[in-house]
Amino acid sequence: MAYNMAAGFANDAYDGQLANTAAAVAARLRFDGVKVWLDLPPAAQAVLRHNTDDKLYYQVVGLDGTRIAGDAILPKPVKNLHAETPVFKYAELDSKKIRIARIRVIPPYAYDRPVLVQVAETLNARSALTNRILSAIVIPQIALILLGATAVSAGVSKGLTPLRRLERALSKRSKLDLKPVETSNVPEEVYPLVIAINDLLDRLKKDIESQERFVANAAHQFRTPIAGLKTYVGLAERIIKDEKVSPIMSQLNSGCDRLTNLVNKMLSLAKVEPNFVTTNKTLLDLNEIASRATSDLVAEALEKEIDLSFKSSSDQALINGNETGLMDMVVNLVENAVHYTQKGGKVSVSVTANEAVTLLVEDNGPGIPPEERERVFERFYRILGNEASGSGLGLSIVKEIALAHNATITLEDGSSGGTLVRVCFERMKKGS
Repeated sequence: MAYNMAAGFANDAYDGQLANTAAAVAARLRFDGVKVWLDLPPAAQAVLRHNTDDKLYYQVVGLDGTRIAGDAILPKPVKNLHAETPVFKYAELDSKKIRIARIRVIPPYAYDRPVLVQVAETLNARSALTNRILSAIVIPQIALILLGATAVSAGVSKGLTPLRRLERALSKRSKLDLKPVETSNVPEEVYPLVIAINDLLDRLKKDIESQERFVANAAHQFRTPIAGLKTYVGLAERIIKDEKVSPIMSQLNSGCDRLTNLVNKMLSLAKVEPNFVTTNKTLLDLNEIASRATSDLVAEALEKEIDLSFKSSSDQALINGNETGLMDMVVNLVENAVHYTQKGGKVSVSVTANEAVTLLVEDNGPGIPPEERERVFERFYRILGNEASGSGLGLSIVKEIALAHNATITLEDGSSGGTLVRVCFERMKKGS
């Protein structure tokens, strides 16, 4: 559009000049009573053709196409021969594009012999003027567009800054952190959104607390009848000495043990709640926690003839955490490894303290298939075909506690074909 506008401006200027030249040529027409001729001496022709940028042509013809004077190479007019106003058109001459201006003239005293005067020129000067006008139009437009785009981009970026801060603040939280978003420095435009998010977090927190209270209360209510049932089963085993009844009583006793374990896991899961885990944190040495947890399970490992070992890091493995939660996490990991490792197997627990503090629990049991490693963290999920009994809650508890401590947990193939559980914590320094 800008180019067409520029070409239009240039054409208007040069067409007017070309029409004036044609009029100047027409002013030199003469009539001697017999014929029309052009009085244009060589000096006048030199002035007429003097143009450093373009080549100029002229021609005078009758209405019948007979050339009276001028350049024979110009195309003779064939249309609009009686037009009263100047006619302009483009044509080609010697493979160059030219612009022709034509006027209809009645020479002095030759009223019955009108002629056509054509003046043509190449387009070099027009193109140069068009480009200059185009530059004058387009360059400011481009500068204005770039300036506007920069201003809009800066304005949008600045306007979205509060949302980005909000996004970063929320993305850094664990799923257990449901405290309200700070509203003191929130811009007016984002304030309703933050209020809505806080309302959602509050309702979600109440709902989670309600579920946790239900689970905890249900687990506590289960404990008493289960303990009573286990007592009566043990009493019945001592009283009844029937070989047919003894296997049934043994199954009942084993079922009570599994139910007790499930209740204990449910209580542990209920304790992994936002306020308890995220607010009661202190500087702890993971070596001490892992050592105590491993020691508590030595008896269970010996019962299955499993070689249970612990290796601490050479340096202190300081992390910021909740002691009760971390103890439950390590116990569940080691207990899970002992539980699923075959009789006579091996379970090793170790702590390393490098850039991060890492807890490693490795066994030489049946292992976990790669396609199942994400799902084993789901509550009550158990791998099909695994003969070992369990609640399906141990790794769920571990995952919840790890998330509450901003730790990463991964399952890998063990060096002896079993499973290696790797939990990485941010390492802290004394006084931090």
